[in-house]
Amino acid sequence: MSVTEPGGKFQLERPDFASDEDLEAEDQETLAAIDEGLKDSEAGRTVPAREVRKRLPKWITASSTRKGR
Repeated sequence: MSVTEPGGKFQLERPDFASDEDLEAEDQETLAAIDEGLKDSEAGRTVPAREVRKRLPKWITASSTRKGR
């Protein structure tokens, strides 16, 4: 959940059950994922949004027709 601060910025609320260590580990994982995504982008390992929009219906159909679901 979040609340809006003046100026339109969001301030995320800290879950009651989250410890400082949990939040620090989550922050590190998030930063690592962002870094990995930036490296993929710089290396050209991305798919343009227009292409994703074309592929998405096929992916959804393939995913929804898999056996064992």
